[in-house]
Amino acid sequence: MAEIFCEKIPLDSRSILASVTCEIGITVVANDVLQLMNSGSADARRLADIITSDQSLTLRVLKLANSSFYGFPRKINTIHNAVVVLGDKTLRNMVLAMAVKGMHVRQGAVERSLWEESAAFAIAARFIAKKIDAVHPEEAFMAGLMSNIGETICNMDTPELYGRILEETENSELRQQRSEALLPYPFNHLGAAILFDWNFSPMLVASTFYAETAELTGDREDEPFLLCCVVRLARQLCKSMGLGSYPIQPELLSAEASAVVLGFDAETVSALGSEFAIVFAETSGGLMNS
Repeated sequence: MAEIFCEKIPLDSRSILASVTCEIGITVVANDVLQLMNSGSADARRLADIITSDQSLTLRVLKLANSSFYGFPRKINTIHNAVVVLGDKTLRNMVLAMAVKGMHVRQGAVERSLWEESAAFAIAARFIAKKIDAVHPEEAFMAGLMSNIGETICNMDTPELYGRILEETENSELRQQRSEALLPYPFNHLGAAILFDWNFSPMLVASTFYAETAELTGDREDEPFLLCCVVRLARQLCKSMGLGSYPIQPELLSAEASAVVLGFDAETVSALGSEFAIVFAETSGGLMNS
């Protein structure tokens, strides 16, 4: 199944990226961190050196490291200490989360809602991954965060058209369907193409491409397939709660196929929603306000 989910996605990334006119690159520091992690030869000192080369980013990462989101009992004073305490994948996620937040050239209500949604998807994916013990929570966090990148870029590139999509779907969660009708390429194709261009792992590209696919089929022993299901369930969980600019839609979880794949029955899914509401309320401010 890894081949299906990671290598055979029907994605014409070159044509998709050619349709975008706005700047879609990530920051130099974020790119350096991503390339270091992808190289397989990352070490704590090199990672810390890259992050500390940007003073503003350093301060934001330390603020997040000491926030309620992680809840460590002792203060983390340096990036080198943060690498040791948090681990390199967590530091990578912090840097990339700050990069995504900083992509918004405008800071109006739409941009705030988009960031809240992206952060919520990330927190929910990490929360679910910890429940199933089959997907690394930090990989799930990044997959959840990046699953919304197509909408972020669409709003940057054609804000009027993105606003129209929001208006036409204000009472539902059907943005993906409207993007298929109104855009050259739908949100999931755009997001997956961007991650491919940024050299994200095939597994993360796949989890964005399939983020809005209602019923995936695959091998329950296959991590890429499970990560796609985690992202799908995380997004539906957040939508059901009305996070970002989505209306509250509790019915979204009642027959969610990804929950069944991940081993959650109806009663467990209901409890999952209640538990996540508490977790989100207690921890989300640390990430969203960093």
